[in-house]
Amino acid sequence: MQRIYPCPLTPEEYAKSSTSLKIVPESGCPRCGWQGRLHRHGSYERGITTSAGLVIRIMVARFLCLACGGTVSYLPDFALSYRLLQAPTFEAFLDGKLDRLDVRRWSDLLHQYDRRMLGYRSELLRALGNGLGCGPPSPPALWPYLKEACGGLAPATRRLVTQFKITFFGRYQCHQPVAAN
Repeated sequence: MQRIYPCPLTPEEYAKSSTSLKIVPESGCPRCGWQGRLHRHGSYERGITTSAGLVIRIMVARFLCLACGGTVSYLPDFALSYRLLQAPTFEAFLDGKLDRLDVRRWSDLLHQYDRRMLGYRSELLRALGNGLGCGPPSPPALWPYLKEACGGLAPATRRLVTQFKITFFGRYQCHQPVAAN
């Protein structure tokens, strides 16, 4: 399972400070609901872009639930699930800040992200319903709606994953709780 947590650091600061070693998991397992302590279970490496549009490697902390045997990864909120580009770069693109270096450098991939998000729009809005406190937007206004309801891409991502078990791009198994037997 994957959790997204608020991280005030940039990807560069996160990587240099070995932040993944300092992550403290929530009390209890978000997969199965067990109320015991999760145990550190190593980490994995993944790529993420910087504000200059360069790719760096970060470590993502993993924890093991002794009840269900599942692992829980804690992804900093500047990262998007299964995406190379950092959230601030995608948000700048969605906000029309096309002159930023990172946005210019990754323009083709950002357009792919945008197409994927818009293609998933109907499913996303069905999952949200009125759960963000206001009715769904008219067709072209998905990003402004989510930005107003959540305050930005990173908090929107955390809320979508935590509350609705969904992302801008799809519903991934790593965000779902363990199925009841």
